[in-house]
Amino acid sequence: MSIHFRLGNDHKPVEDFLARNPEGVGGIVLDAKNARYQEAAAEVAVTAGLQVTYEPATERLATAGYGLEKYPCYGGVNPYDLGELFEDPGSRSRLVERVVSAHPDVVTTVTAPHFYVAGLDTAHLNVALAEETRLSQHKPVRAVATIANKVARSHAAVIAVEYADAGIRSVELRLSPLGGDDEGLAKLREAFAVLDAFRAAGLHVTLGQSGTIGHLAVALGHADAYSVGVGMLEQVNHSSVVWRQKQPPKPREDDDTGGGPTAGVYLGGLEATTRRRTAAQLLENTSIRTRIGCRIDACGESIRGPLVDVRTHYLHSRAGAMAEMLRVPAPWRATAQMERLKGAIDLRRRVNQHYLSPEVNELKLRTLRSLVDDVEAQRQAS
Repeated sequence: MSIHFRLGNDHKPVEDFLARNPEGVGGIVLDAKNARYQEAAAEVAVTAGLQVTYEPATERLATAGYGLEKYPCYGGVNPYDLGELFEDPGSRSRLVERVVSAHPDVVTTVTAPHFYVAGLDTAHLNVALAEETRLSQHKPVRAVATIANKVARSHAAVIAVEYADAGIRSVELRLSPLGGDDEGLAKLREAFAVLDAFRAAGLHVTLGQSGTIGHLAVALGHADAYSVGVGMLEQVNHSSVVWRQKQPPKPREDDDTGGGPTAGVYLGGLEATTRRRTAAQLLENTSIRTRIGCRIDACGESIRGPLVDVRTHYLHSRAGAMAEMLRVPAPWRATAQMERLKGAIDLRRRVNQHYLSPEVNELKLRTLRSLVDDVEAQRQAS
């Protein structure tokens, strides 16, 4: 049980964090476009006994967009033709070769090419690519499946068995759309059932890009790990990603507002990753800031620590929460997590009522409430 961090543009905080105390961390994922700059962090991770993987981002390359030529696995002027990959073994082999070659030598596990699963045909293609990747080189292989919720609900067990039969032992599931603060109870239960189906097939399952939902999925035994970025990538919406890559690039704004390529600020008491403007407003208010602040490592030097070094704060907060959860005996984890979530709900209510200015969006409660309801139902059932 662990958390995995996917690196973005700034790898140095990750390198330093892993060199000091990687407790709770299971591995890191190197960025598709920036892996050559991240090898020092990868070497530290290997020394610490962590898994190092690489994100080939091939699912981004199946749709035309801006800047795709910057991806090492870019195949040419046009996007990848899935129809050709379905039918032509040679095309699949060339893709596998391109993706394997793009992996830095330092990785401990190779990531197979993968495409968004909107139907069973693409799921079968991903399995075939994963199996060929396994047979083409000697390192362990992980599969990534960004999969539409409706497909996952209907076919999770079948897809999971196919991966297992293909000799794949590790899968990162990115259910789309999933994440954020506005998820209902039924949808979360369906997501957990999908995870259970993959684990029942004997697979090591990581819930990808999932934040608070991922943490609880691990705590309750639905997943073996979960992944996030560093202050970002806490939810999945493939359609939104594809829409954004089709838009002309915008100049980067000076205002560091969180989201997109900019790290948000994680406030553990609220169980929320917020825009910097929201975090600054709360951390500057003497009536609430001690309830949401952090005193770990460098954050101990100032109550504004989470704003001073956003990425390091995010790393030690998320990893620390995982390490703390693992220290709790398994039979007690559900109760401990429910109390943590209830505390975050109460604090969010208080913040919404008293401490946010009108121009800042209120913190939503729906996902946290849904998670609490699910935990309570599982406790009663057991």
